[in-house]
Amino acid sequence: MTSFLRHAFRSSGLTAADKCAAESVLGRSHRLTRALSGTHTLALQSIVAAFAVLASVAALRAHLSHTVLALVVASVVAGAFVLAWLVAWHVTRARVQDLIASGDDSVVLPVVARERRRLASRKERERVARSLDGLYRDALRWHEILPQFRPPDGVFQLRHVGDEVAALTRALRGDRVRVQGVALAERFLSDGYASPLYSGELEPLREELNRIRYLVETEAAVDAPAERREAA
Repeated sequence: MTSFLRHAFRSSGLTAADKCAAESVLGRSHRLTRALSGTHTLALQSIVAAFAVLASVAALRAHLSHTVLALVVASVVAGAFVLAWLVAWHVTRARVQDLIASGDDSVVLPVVARERRRLASRKERERVARSLDGLYRDALRWHEILPQFRPPDGVFQLRHVGDEVAALTRALRGDRVRVQGVALAERFLSDGYASPLYSGELEPLREELNRIRYLVETEAAVDAPAERREAA
């Protein structure tokens, strides 16, 4: 239980351990260090705001004056901090994935190790493969989808690269993977218009799918089987 709580606190940014480790290895100016620092700050601010809400509730139950207004204000502030915390947490995960996707295995940080285990897990690889499969199916039935419900326009080009999509999803579902390729696949899906998936250009899209599939499959022996890594 203690180990679980420690892991949860570190993953959410409630402790300064990941920030301090990144500062010592990468320096304060590195964008991952800055992201971790921001997440830690917002996590603490969210907790303080949550305590303010609880204090307002207690005051309201005690029938103190002006407590309704205090509760409303505290709730709005707490909600804003929690939302900012979640955004910062997602930005931090993206920065960690960028580091893994770059292939720089020389950076040894707990936050990077945790993300590598998550990416190597069969559950996460299946989720990425299903997401790509879903976008490919959307591309095939593009004109059956109402315009307001379609994915970004660049996804339409997936209909022309079915073989590449199938090869990548098959690699992601394999028994052994290279985590660098899995990280690239996740960034491919979530990196917005910086990703060839959303650019609307066919050849860069085809090249990126092939590159990611190659990295998922190539030298897979350097990464342990997903199940073993997840249990480590």
